[in-house]
Amino acid sequence: MQKSRLRVTLLGVTLAGLSTVCACGSPGRSSNTSSSTFHPSGSMAGQPSAAPAGASSGSVTMPAFGKNVHIDLTSWQPSSSSQAQAVRIDKDYELAFLYAEYTGGTDTAWTSYVSSTMQTEVQSTLSQADVTSESFVGTIKIFDMTAVADPTVPADLDVSACFDNAASSNTSRATGKVIPDTGSADQHYYRYTDQLAKDASGDWQVVSDLPAVYYPRAKECKP
Repeated sequence: MQKSRLRVTLLGVTLAGLSTVCACGSPGRSSNTSSSTFHPSGSMAGQPSAAPAGASSGSVTMPAFGKNVHIDLTSWQPSSSSQAQAVRIDKDYELAFLYAEYTGGTDTAWTSYVSSTMQTEVQSTLSQADVTSESFVGTIKIFDMTAVADPTVPADLDVSACFDNAASSNTSRATGKVIPDTGSADQHYYRYTDQLAKDASGDWQVVSDLPAVYYPRAKECKP
């Protein structure tokens, strides 16, 4: 069964609870179908990297996926400069997490974008056998992104987006062969929500990863 993408749920961190508390259909949710398709190549395994210093809020750090992987990422940014910075950090985290999965859990760039508690939980997830023994090929789309104040911790920000990996396939790291997908087709489409908070230095970081909302509940996430 192809994993729809491993998600981490933190129970020991302040959270509103990718659940129904996410920004799905929230007032003010922007339509953001504009996207950029990346075709990187090479390797950066094991090299933590944050966005370049002084980078604009719209800049992202693109991991070195192989030519057989395409990440179609929305270019949407909120008008608020502070929220835009949080959204950029979240995009960097999502890309880095995908690259960690792509490398069988070996790459650690994602650690640059998360709190210490989140880091422990994500590392545990990436250490699972179905991550360490697998990679993936194909196209993954991240679109319809939103950013709203967290309902429980108003100073925090909930960044939400649709995730579509229907055009990707898991592969065996040992053989390189595609692993047959025996799961439900609906599991390829869902809305995730990451909760971000400012650290002591005033920089945004991901502090929790809320339960995913799958299609057909997340109707907007299936093209």
